[in-house]
Amino acid sequence: MCKSFGSNLMGPVLQWYTNIPNNSISSFAQLTDTFVEQFASSKKLEKLSGDLYSVQQRHGKPLRDYISHFNQEKVFILFYNHETNINAFQKGLLLDGELYKELTKFNCTTT
Repeated sequence: MCKSFGSNLMGPVLQWYTNIPNNSISSFAQLTDTFVEQFASSKKLEKLSGDLYSVQQRHGKPLRDYISHFNQEKVFILFYNHETNINAFQKGLLLDGELYKELTKFNCTTT
């Protein structure tokens, strides 16, 4: 099974496979473990609505930059929660900024 494993590989994975020293892998289980060790960190993690809390407006930067960055991050979230998105957007604003003051002037809820 190990010998047929390489017949379906392409690109960097094929390069990695061809560079494995001869007789260094003794079983298919060892091959799969080595493969996972090599490439598991290459997998992109699914973004969640909660990840938007890491987007912050920066002092000295235009509000437009913050909104653009927030929206760029939001695009990669497949299953998002509107309430979390709104909360994350508000929490990412500068506390002394005009938009934050305007949004928090009244206690609004989402339904």
